[in-house]
Amino acid sequence: MGGPLRSPRHRPVAEMAEPLLLDTNVYIFLTDSRKRRPEWGAVAEGRILVLSFVTVGEVLHGALSGGWSDRNLAAAESQLRAYPVIPGTFGVARKFAELRRRFHKQIGDDDLWIAACALAQPEPLPLATDDDHFDRIAAEFPLVVVRP
Repeated sequence: MGGPLRSPRHRPVAEMAEPLLLDTNVYIFLTDSRKRRPEWGAVAEGRILVLSFVTVGEVLHGALSGGWSDRNLAAAESQLRAYPVIPGTFGVARKFAELRRRFHKQIGDDDLWIAACALAQPEPLPLATDDDHFDRIAAEFPLVVVRP
């Protein structure tokens, strides 16, 4: 009756791409040819790049404030839609409240929301950022900050 059944080949867990949450500045370094910083490409290579809802809002705000044409705005929206986005859930809001209670006079709310998106996941996501103030959060919460 034929040969033995073989299980399909699967990549070992160690070889699976790991997610990486991008701070807004890193998203811009990776996607804006005028502001490109190649060292961030090496950090992102082979990773599943994830955005927070805050980064989406910040990028769109920059486009609208910059008077982008409808065509350029549509291109930016299309590019943003290519990424998985962490939404503002109850769990994210709860983590934001914890972070804001501790850091509200030191770190802006948008960055606290981004850190909350990373920390509210079942396995906290590492955060790629060029902003040093995330190090203060990492010193007190299980946030892993990634830089070149």
